[in-house]
Amino acid sequence: MGGIDTVIFDLDQTLLNKDQSLINFAKYQYARFSLHQFITEENEFIEKFTEYNNIVMPKEDVYRKLINIFNLESTLYSVLLEDLNNNFHLYSIGFPGLNEMLCTLKQRGYKLGMITNGREFFQRNKMISLGIMELFDDIVISEAVNLRKPDHAIFRLSLSNLNSLAERSVFIGDNLKADIVPSKEMGMRTIFKSKDISSSYPDATCDDLTEIPKIINAFQKLSE
Repeated sequence: MGGIDTVIFDLDQTLLNKDQSLINFAKYQYARFSLHQFITEENEFIEKFTEYNNIVMPKEDVYRKLINIFNLESTLYSVLLEDLNNNFHLYSIGFPGLNEMLCTLKQRGYKLGMITNGREFFQRNKMISLGIMELFDDIVISEAVNLRKPDHAIFRLSLSNLNSLAERSVFIGDNLKADIVPSKEMGMRTIFKSKDISSSYPDATCDDLTEIPKIINAFQKLSE
């Protein structure tokens, strides 16, 4: 196989449907901990839970904010946080076609890598829950290596671990600043996981995971 031989992915909102997973978990916590005693409308809790979890901040701060804004009992802070750490992965779901797409790429002989920002145990638990851990040749998690996207160093580390070259690799992610810009600056082909096709910066834009093998095949033909 000439040309491209490596495909590297982001995790959250690229392979993992983070938005829906957050909604699923918020509904579960609202019911399990009888939060209706403090918050009449379930949707209010879901909206704030998802909003705060989409901001880069420690999970401790997320729950401090939730405790304060909804005047929850202070004893719930540690209980809710521990529950998140132990059980969030059980409510994590992937985008449609996830496993099929990864298996197709694996069967075609591509090396598969992942670069994800987050806590090591938290990210690994989500991957295990999705059933995709064994499909990857290398996984780089920011906390474990003390580097974060968009730092080029974390991309170089992934390429080194995979024994791959940037010009023979594709990076797929949902964040232009953290995923697409740095990987393209390094010489990788890029696929923007998004419904927004307004940006011409990525080499391709796609919101359907099942289309990714076709796009990579098109990249291969261009590199021949």
